[in-house]
Amino acid sequence: MIKKERKGWLSPNQERGLDKIIELKGIAEIADGPAIRITDNIFLEQLKANASEETIQFVYEVIDELFYSFGIEP
Repeated sequence: MIKKERKGWLSPNQERGLDKIIELKGIAEIADGPAIRITDNIFLEQLKANASEETIQFVYEVIDELFYSFGIEP
């Protein structure tokens, strides 16, 4: 089942975790969080328009497993 708190592929916790993994300096650090969210949301909308619900669910499961490997819960 797709998690309701997600607006894109990543849960809010996964977005925060990815922001911590990607370490940038200066203005790039300020912009990387919003850039992650925007990219995440756009990619999800594109896939939803072209993929089955089964495929979308599979992608969520793969993403969750990848983040688990970094110790980040969904």
